Amino acid sequence: MKINNHLNTPLYNNYNNKQKNSSANPGFGDLRSVGNKILKECNCDNGSLSRYAFLFISFVFLVGSRFIESRNNDERREVLTRDIPAVALSGGGVPIMTGAAAYAITKKSGIPISTSKKKDSVWHASLSSQKQVKDWYSELKNADNPLINMMNMIERHGGDIRKVMNKFGFKNELDSISTATNNKDIITAAETAKQNGAESFKILENLIRNVPDDNKVLKFAKNAQAGVKVGGIAVTAALLGFFLPRLNILITNKKHEKKGTDSAAAPKPPLPQSDNKISVSGIKGSGTLSLHNSSAIQTFKSFLG
Repeated sequence: MKINNHLNTPLYNNYNNKQKNSSANPGFGDLRSVGNKILKECNCDNGSLSRYAFLFISFVFLVGSRFIESRNNDERREVLTRDIPAVALSGGGVPIMTGAAAYAITKKSGIPISTSKKKDSVWHASLSSQKQVKDWYSELKNADNPLINMMNMIERHGGDIRKVMNKFGFKNELDSISTATNNKDIITAAETAKQNGAESFKILENLIRNVPDDNKVLKFAKNAQAGVKVGGIAVTAALLGFFLPRLNILITNKKHEKKGTDSAAAPKPPLPQSDNKISVSGIKGSGTLSLHNSSAIQTFKSFLG
């Protein structure tokens, strides 16, 4: 017979191991989870920060410290009207602004220069890079299934397949596959033509595979992308370097001008006036004399005799 044999059961051993682990690392599981989330947001693997991490750090440490260290109400107000808009514009406003501009150009021209997690959403659009537009519209010689992939890319990013093909100069070749104007109908027709081994599909795919690097679509996309990028930098520089500082100067000057006007308009307190009377006591009784200011001393001497 073994004493305390129940202590060797699997159930007890599992429970005991859990207890040991929990006592050795009290509460560290939750802390580790939080830490992993923070590291994921900061994206420390490549040394960059996500947009949300950048905004959080900027508002807490930059704007917060400047507000705490402000010497007077004018400096505190400047933090609210200058620093907060500057951080918000740099961290969130510029990407949204450039994304919206790229989205509008994509819709107008039919040539995608934006990427989006949600189709047809201006708020989720972001400006593509020069490398992305180059990969989309050129160097397709060794790509697998380049025609269908390009059509899917154009549809995914909110472009117009027919407008892109027209810009390439492949209007007639596309018409031989489909005369539809809707992206999905064109893609369906192209996939059907590919499955059937249609010669029209092979001709258009061969043209796409061998588009030159100086084609019109690529030139337009690169110039539009660069224009949006430069425009975003110019608008940001104007807002941060001129309009916000100028606005703060005007607000401060107006505030102090109002203080000066209020001080000048305030009534001055009356000066103390003498009642021109001298009280005398202890000399031949007591009494009060009304004296003229110009002869007060002489009258007092005469009174003393």
